[in-house]
Amino acid sequence: MKHRRRRYAALVAIVVTLTLGCGGRPLPPVALPVTVLVDPGPFASIEAAANGEASVADWGDNDAAARACTESFAAAELRHFLALATGIAEPTIVLARPDRLPPRGDVFVLASRPSTPLLESLLPRPAERRAETRDGYSLRAMRRGERSVFVIAGHSRGGTLYGTYALLEMLGIRFDGLGDTGTVVPRAPAALPRRLQIEEGPRFVTRGFWAFEPRGNRDFFLWMARNRLNLWTAEEHDPALLKKLGMRLTAGGHRVQADYLAPAAPESAGGRTRFAAHPEWYGLLGGTRRGDITGESGVNFCTSNADARRELAAGVVHDLTEGRLRLADVVEVWPLDGGRWCECDRCREQGTPTDRWLDVVAAVCAEIHAARAAGRLGRPIEVVASAYNETLTPPTRPTSPDLDPTMASVAFFPYFRCYAHALADPLCTEINTSRLRAYQGWAIGNDRHYRGPIIIGEYYNVSWVHSLPVLYASVMGQDLPWYAAHGASGLMTMHAPTRLWGAWTLNHVILARLLWNPADRVDSLVAVFCREFFGDASEAMQRCYRQSEPATRNITALVHCAGGFGTSGTIGGRLADPRFPVFPLQHLRPPPPGEPPGNFVEPGVEGMPALMHGARQQIQAARAATHDPIVLARVNEEDRRLAYGEAMVDFWVGLIRVAAADRAQLPDSARAAWPAVESAATRLRAIHEEVQVAGAHANAPDGLAASQVVPTYEFFRKKYGRHSP
Repeated sequence: MKHRRRRYAALVAIVVTLTLGCGGRPLPPVALPVTVLVDPGPFASIEAAANGEASVADWGDNDAAARACTESFAAAELRHFLALATGIAEPTIVLARPDRLPPRGDVFVLASRPSTPLLESLLPRPAERRAETRDGYSLRAMRRGERSVFVIAGHSRGGTLYGTYALLEMLGIRFDGLGDTGTVVPRAPAALPRRLQIEEGPRFVTRGFWAFEPRGNRDFFLWMARNRLNLWTAEEHDPALLKKLGMRLTAGGHRVQADYLAPAAPESAGGRTRFAAHPEWYGLLGGTRRGDITGESGVNFCTSNADARRELAAGVVHDLTEGRLRLADVVEVWPLDGGRWCECDRCREQGTPTDRWLDVVAAVCAEIHAARAAGRLGRPIEVVASAYNETLTPPTRPTSPDLDPTMASVAFFPYFRCYAHALADPLCTEINTSRLRAYQGWAIGNDRHYRGPIIIGEYYNVSWVHSLPVLYASVMGQDLPWYAAHGASGLMTMHAPTRLWGAWTLNHVILARLLWNPADRVDSLVAVFCREFFGDASEAMQRCYRQSEPATRNITALVHCAGGFGTSGTIGGRLADPRFPVFPLQHLRPPPPGEPPGNFVEPGVEGMPALMHGARQQIQAARAATHDPIVLARVNEEDRRLAYGEAMVDFWVGLIRVAAADRAQLPDSARAAWPAVESAATRLRAIHEEVQVAGAHANAPDGLAASQVVPTYEFFRKKYGRHSP
C-alpha cells in the first residue's frame, strides 16, 4: 500500500512509501531481537545518558553530552512505546552503541547527523538530501536481507527526538493527553513498515507557551516534547529536563526594567539609589523625573537616554552569561504592561512608543554582539520585542542597524481580539479589523520599516478566560494557515493550563498539529482525535464539541458585555451602570429582520446556555457508550471542566437578563430571572481546582471570583435577591 502524507507547501518535501501488509498480503514476522542503536557519548551507558541531564553543562546541538542525553532519552522512549504499539516484549528490545549493525534482528538507528559514522552509510549522500530545517528529521526504513533497518536522523538532537515520536505515531501511539491516561495505544498490534522515506520539518519555528513562573510538571513537559512543542520558561525548577526535551527557554517580559533599572536599587557602596544617582534615566511626567517602576507597572524609563539603554542591556547580558538566565535561549524585552511614557523632548523626537522601544531592543542586541565578540557568550540568543498595546502599531521610521534580524524578532499580541471570527475575517469590523491592520503593517506591508521575524502571541487562555472550556479548533484552523502565509515564523500562547485539561486537551492537540503543519484539515483532526481518544464514546463527544464550541467562541464579546473588563471604577460594574448599554457590541445583537448579520455571531446570548446544557447531555451519552475505564476517566475530566463552563455561561447570561429587565424598569421580570443567577453562583463557588491550573494571571480562588463580576452580582442580589428590600 502506498500512503502519501500531504504536507504544507512551505514544509520540507516529503516522500513516503509504506508497505504494511494490507490487502491480504502476509507481513513478515519481526526479526528478533530488536536493537536500538544510539551513541551515549561521554556517559557510561545509554541508560545513564538518557537520565543524565543534570550533568550536562553545554546544551548546544554540537555538544556531545547534550546530544547523547537527548538522543538516548529518545531511544528509551522508542523502546517503551514500540513495545506497547507492536506487542514486542520490551526486554527483547536492546539498547546498544552504534559501532556496527548487530548480526541479526531488526534495527533502529537514532542520531543527529553527523553524530555517528554508521548513519552516513545508511542515508543518502549530502547532495541528494532535501533542505534541512531545525527540529526536522529524516525517517528511513529499508530491508537488509531478512530484517529491516530503521533510521531516525534528526537535523538536531531535538529533531531526533521528534522523529522518534513521529515514527511512533505511525504505529498508532498518540500522545493526546497528559500522562498514561492521556496516551492512546493501538488496540491491535501495529506492523512495522517495510519501506519508509520521509523528510519533514515544522512550518513554525517557535511552537509553545509563554510563561513567566515555574508552574509546569513532568507530564506536561513530556506531552510538549511528544507533540513537538519547544518553548517554555527558563524560570522552571528543572530547566535541564526541558533542555533534554529539546525546548528553548524564555525569560524576561514586562519586568526587564524592574530587573535591570530598578530605581530603588543601590547604585554603589555609598548607599545612593540608582534613581538618586541617575534621575535623568527615568521617565519625565509633568516636568518631574519619576523613578516609578514596580514589577510590570509604572512609568517607562527615558528611552532616549543612551546610558540608561546601555545599563539595561548590560544587565540582561550579565544574566545571560553568568546570572539567572544562563540557560535561557530567548529573552523577551518588553516595556511595562500599560505603563506611561516619558514626555521629555528627546523621547518625543524618538517617535512613537514602538519607535522608542525598538531602539531599546537594538541596544540589547548590540550588547549581546559585543559579548559574543569578546568570547563571553557562545550560544545563540533570540531577543523578542513586543507589538502590544502602545507598541501594537508598526514603527514609523527605519529601525536601528543594531536590530539584527538574525537575533531580534517581534511578538505580535492581538490583545482583546475576537475568536468568533478569524483575525483576517472582514466581517469582524468591531474588534479584529484594527488588529489585522496593525499586523499587516508589521508583517506584509510593502513600505514597512520592520523586516525581521514575526512571532504570534495568542491569548487562548487570556486572564479573563480563567481556563473555561472555550474551544478554538475552528478559529485555529483559519488563523494558523493565514499566519503561516502572511509572515509569521512562530506562535506562542499565554497562560496555558498544565493539568486537568478537559476541553483543553482538544485545543492543545489541534494547536500542536497546526504549528507543525498548518495545512492539516481541522475537521479531520477533530474526528481522528475523538475516535482515538474516546473510542466507543467518540460520536457523543463529537456532538458535545459541536455544541460547546459555538457556545463559547464569542467569549470576548460575552465577557465584555457582562463587565469582565473595560469598565473598572464603576459602582456595581458595567451592567449596573445606566451610562453603558446592556449590549455594547453587535457581536451579541441579532440584526433586524432582512439585514445582513454584520458582526453578529450565532447563537447570540440567549442561545448560549442551551448549547452548553446540550453539551453536558452529550457527556452523559458518552459515559453510557463506553465501559473502558481509561475512556471514562477522560470523559469525566471533560465533564468537570464543562460543568464549570456551563455554570459560568448561566451566570453571565443570567446577569445580562437581570440587567436588561432592570434597565427596562421591569422589576418583576428581573426578580423572576434572579434564581437562575443565584443557582449558577452557588455552583461557581464550589469550583476551585479547575480555576487553579494556569498562570497566576489566569487563576482565581474559585469559579465565582473567576467571573470577574462579583460586584455586579452583589449589586443585583441586594436589589432582586430573596432578601432584597
